[in-house]
Formats: sequence, structure tokens, C-alpha cells
Amino acid sequence: MTQMSPANGRDSNHFDVIILGSGMSGTQMGAILANQQFRVLIIEESSHPRFTIGESSIPETSLMNRIIADRYGIPELDRITSFYATQRYVASSTGIKRNFGFVFHKPGQEHDPKEFTQCVIPELPWGPESHYYRQDVDAYLLQAAIKYGCTVRQKTNVTEYHADKDGVAVTTAQGERFTGRYMIDCGGPRAPLATKFKLREEPCRFKTHSRSIYTHMLGVKPFDDIFKVKGQRWRWHEGTLHHMFAGGWLWVIPFNNHPRSTNNLVSVGLQLDPRVYPKTDISAQQEFDEFLARFPSIAAQFRDAVPVRDWVKTDRLQFSSSACVGDRYCLMLHANGFIDPLFSRGLENTAVTIHALAARLIKALRDDDFSPERFEYIERLQQKLLDHNDDFVSCCYTAFADFRLWDAFHRLWAVGTILGQFRLVQAHARFRASRDEGDLDHLDNDPPYLGYLCADMEGYYQLFNDAKAEVEAVSAGHKEAGEAAARIHALIDEREFARPMFGFGYCITGARPQLNNSKYSLVPAMKLMHWTQTSAPAEVKRYFDYNPMFALLKAYITTRIGLALK
Repeated sequence: MTQMSPANGRDSNHFDVIILGSGMSGTQMGAILANQQFRVLIIEESSHPRFTIGESSIPETSLMNRIIADRYGIPELDRITSFYATQRYVASSTGIKRNFGFVFHKPGQEHDPKEFTQCVIPELPWGPESHYYRQDVDAYLLQAAIKYGCTVRQKTNVTEYHADKDGVAVTTAQGERFTGRYMIDCGGPRAPLATKFKLREEPCRFKTHSRSIYTHMLGVKPFDDIFKVKGQRWRWHEGTLHHMFAGGWLWVIPFNNHPRSTNNLVSVGLQLDPRVYPKTDISAQQEFDEFLARFPSIAAQFRDAVPVRDWVKTDRLQFSSSACVGDRYCLMLHANGFIDPLFSRGLENTAVTIHALAARLIKALRDDDFSPERFEYIERLQQKLLDHNDDFVSCCYTAFADFRLWDAFHRLWAVGTILGQFRLVQAHARFRASRDEGDLDHLDNDPPYLGYLCADMEGYYQLFNDAKAEVEAVSAGHKEAGEAAARIHALIDEREFARPMFGFGYCITGARPQLNNSKYSLVPAMKLMHWTQTSAPAEVKRYFDYNPMFALLKAYITTRIGLALK
């Protein structure tokens, strides 16, 4: 099946860039490059629409995609950066995400109502995030890539791949040969270039161990029907819910959680540490039923649930590669390695990689110079993103065994995401004022703590590693979980850039474990912005060399007016 724009309807089988895979990373890269007047071929062995996971957006993903859309003139990307726009213009099947919910469980016991946390996604300025029904969102992005000029070959099997310092080429099962100047592998775990160049590391270098079973279901009850919290700002059902237990966690991602939804499905995925729960030959449905039998509060949510498609049952999710960049080719992030769906960082780290690679590849194509040093940063960026995510997630799996440790350690995620968002908003605000791409290139100007949630703050780097050492001491049996949790709370209290953030209601409990849910709204958001301008330490204030209140209110008003007029 071939789709091509009129601009790319020439007979030549030579392209500037060949992209393997038509998921979100492939179509986004294709749209960017084609809009820069390069000839792009996207090859896909299956076809759209299709089932895939990676269904939950987070603020950093949307901020990064907003930057990419503005920099490269791709408004279709901007439309997937806010629930309101995505649900209205992209897919009515989209679910709303107003919070990250974390509920702790113990085998054979009802849920302890004190053991939960919730982080609220602020309404200011762009509104809530989205639960992407990927078959619809991916098809939308594929259409955008075709609109900008990409040639797309679906249901096309490639039998031969070639890449060296002189060029790239692929040969299909039908005997067609396509050549190019550069190749991007977006093939995920089965990335063909990783196989061809023997890039997979054996054993995998990552510390995290998890496997997964997942599907889409009907009849999943809102968890609010089982567990309600007095004063909770948003229902569990209006966000991404994580059920946590020793040895794993379960995601619940509803698409049916707002009045305008046209989608009755809920995405469900169970992650298990195979060292605790070894994989067996029983069916995924039987394994899920046996899991529910151990956790009565979770079972109540799934009493009437039925899958609408076959379960997917995986081996260990983690894989790693010795390299992701070679002569005239690059493996995108999830072709290079994978950690775990926890915190939904896959799409965000992919967007970071797209932004960094697009700028370098466009220059290389224009200069006709693909020397390895031009892409050396991409190699380090991807490996550091994966390694840091591995540190985070492996510590979380340790913390799943004790709520006190989880409640303490996951605040490092909360602090890091806030600081990382500050950094992205600053860069975008500068670019919008100057239209100078250098203000965005600064994001990829080799920050000192590459891969971290806030890649240029020494204080956060030190805080994270101090907290990680506490969790690793628990994992090694050298420290009790409660003692480590108390120490992590103390570490946060000692940092002037971290402790005050929890007082604004963005996330969960602050350094006070007795407070469990966030009430983040417009007034606390304005107080947070006031703090950044007045009493915040210098390492935070440096992100606000513009008027943040004016910029955020302007973005909020512009977004709402735009939606009202269209």
C-alpha cells in the first residue's frame, strides 16, 4: 500500500531519509523533515489503524512537542499537546488525564485508605493531559506526515538493509530497492538495524526487571466506586491510576472518563518483576485472574471487566544497545532500549530525542556531511536518558514493597518534573520572543547532568543520587525501609529548591506524610509563580528571566480563545 503526496510523486527511488516504522516517532520525524523540503520515505511492515501502547501523555511530553511544533511549523503536533485540542480536533476517543494516582496494596488485604498519593496536572495554562487512543492518534500523525510530503509504504516487508559512510538502502520482499542519504530506525524492540549491526547488549545492562501483560477492556469500574477520598480535587477515574504492590504495578488508563468521550474502553497493563513473579505457561487471562484474587480492592474494580482483544504477554521488557548511532543511521529511543511504562516517560524522552536529532540531521542534510561527530551527542543523550530512567524505575520497584519508602522516594520524581518543566517553558518563552533557534538549541547544548529530569541543576542531581543511595541500601538489606524514608524526607527538607514546592499543592504530601492528596488549582499556581520571582533560591530563579505570570496567563487565554473560535 503506497501513499504519497503530489510533491513526492516522482519516479525516483532515492530519498534523503528512509524511516523504518510509522509510529509516533517515525511520523513526527517524517513530518519535520518533509516540511523542510527533504524527500522522506516511511516504511511500515503492518498498517494503520493498529493497536499499540504508550497511551498516557505527561506535561513534559506536551511541552516538548509544543516546542517542536512551533520550531518546525507543524501545527498537527501542537494539537496533541492538550486534552482539549486532542479530543476536539484529533480523536474523540481520547481520554482525559487530570492526575497521576498511586494506590498501595498488600496481598490478602483491603486497601489501607491512608496509603495513596496523587499528583494533579494544573489547569493553567494548557489544561489537562490526554489518554491517547493510539490507533486514532497514530493515524492522525501519519496523515500529517503524508500531508507534508512523506512517501509512505505500508504492509511492506524489508529483506535487506544497508548503511555505510557512503549511503543507505533497503530492499523489499517485492524486490524494490530504495536508497537514501540517512536512515532512522523506529522499529522498537525488533529494530532491524540493531539486529543487522549486532547492537543488542547481552545481558541487558539495566537494573530494572519487569514483564507485562496488557489489553483493552470493557466494564472496568471507576476506582472512585471502591475508594473515595474526602476533599480530593479530581477523581481517580479522571487520571492515570497506578495500583502498586510488592513486585509490580498495574496501570488503568480510561478513555471513557469524560462526557464527550466516544470510547468505552480502558487500557489495562500489569507489570511484574519476573524475579518475584516468574513467567509461566498459563494464559494471560488466568494470570490476571490469579493476580486479582490476591488483591481484593483491585479485584472489585475489575469484577465486571472483560477484554475486547487478546492479551499481550511479554518476556522481560528491558533491552539495551551498545550504540544507537552509526554511519548514516540512528536508532530512535525505543529501538535503542526500553525500561518500563512507569511514569509514562517513554513518549517524553522520545520527544527530547526527536528535537535533538532533527536539528542535527537537518544541518547534516543541508551540508551533505554525515560525519559521526555530528551525531555524537545523540548517542550520549539516548543512553543517559535510558540509564537515568532505569535508576528511577529500579528504585521504585524496591519502594513498591513499603509505602513509606514509595511516599518518600517518588517525591524526587515530583520535584524533578516541576524543575524540568520550568526549564522547557523558559526556553520556549525565549524562542517565542526572539524566534532565534539558538534559544531552543540551548536545551541540547550538552547540559552537565544529561538524562536527568532537570539536566542542568546540580542541586537536583545531588538530591536524586543521595535519595537513590538510601533506596539501594534498602534493596541490599543494609537499611530498613522506614529509616531510609525518613532520611529522604530530611534530604528534601534540606533543599531550599525542593521543600517549598510541596506547599503549593502541585503534588501529594510535601514533606508531611499525613497529607495525602493535592488540591492544585489556579490560586496555588499563582503563588508558585510568585515564589519563583521572590524567595526562590537562585538555582530556581534563573529559569524565570521573563515574566512567567504574564506568559502563562497569555497562553491560557490564547488557548481558550482558540478553542472557542474554532
